[in-house]
Amino acid sequence: MCKLHIMLQVLDSLLAPLARLMVARGVAFPDLAERLKVHYVAAAARSGAKTDSRISVITGLQRRDIARLRAEPPREERPNHLATLIARWQTDRAYVGQPIPKSGPAPSFEALANDIRRDIHPRTMLDTLEAAGTVTVEQDHITLAQTSYQPLAGSEDQIAYLAHNLGDHMAAATDNVTGHTPPHFERAVHYEGLTAAQIALLQADHREAQMQVFERLSAKAAAMKVLPSGEATHRFRAGAYFYPTDAAQQDAQE
Repeated sequence: MCKLHIMLQVLDSLLAPLARLMVARGVAFPDLAERLKVHYVAAAARSGAKTDSRISVITGLQRRDIARLRAEPPREERPNHLATLIARWQTDRAYVGQPIPKSGPAPSFEALANDIRRDIHPRTMLDTLEAAGTVTVEQDHITLAQTSYQPLAGSEDQIAYLAHNLGDHMAAATDNVTGHTPPHFERAVHYEGLTAAQIALLQADHREAQMQVFERLSAKAAAMKVLPSGEATHRFRAGAYFYPTDAAQQDAQE
C-alpha cells in the first residue's frame, strides 16, 4: 500500500469529525481551505523551505498565494480568563478554593475577577460560571462547585477548549510519528464487544482516575510557578478522553 493511500486513510479519520464541526458551526468550505493553506505554508517553512518557489514545490500552492499568506500577521491567541480565574481561586494562598464573598476587597470574587480581566465586569464572569455549574451563589458568598471551568455546550469558550486540546494532542502525535526524541507520552486502550452498562462503569472509573491525576498535576504546577525563574518560558497541556459509541449504529451511518 503506497504512502499516499495510507495518508488519505488518515485524513478520512481526522477530517470526518472536523467536517461535522465546521458544518455545525456554519464554516463554509472555502474558509476552511484558506486556513489550511496558511498552515501548509507554515509547515513547509518550518521544514526548511525558505523561498516562495520552494514552498510552492512542496505544498502545490501557487506562489502568489504563498506570498500573500506569508505577509499576513499571525492571529492572536484568545486566553480563557474564566479558566485562569478558577485556577487562581484554587491555588492562590489568599483563596485556596474556599467560599469567598461576592464583592469587596480581596479575597473576594470581585477582586479576583478584576485581577484577571479589568475590561470584563465581575458580574458577567460570575453569571457565566454559575450558568456552567462551576460555582454556586448563596446570598453574598460564592462557592466552587467544580475543580475546573467546563464551558457550556456550543459556547465560544468550549470551541476554544476544543482547539487547544485537540491541537496539542495532534501536535504530540505528529511529533511522535515524525521521530521526535524523546517521544511524548500518548497511550490509549480500546475494547469491543461490551454492553452499554459495562461501558458506563468503565467511563466512571476513567473519569475518577483522570481527575485525580489532573488535580495533582495542577497543584504541583501552581506551586512551581510561585518560585521565580528566568527560564520559565515553557508550557504543558495534559489531557485524556473517553469515547464510547455503538459500533452497529456507527457502521449503519457510514
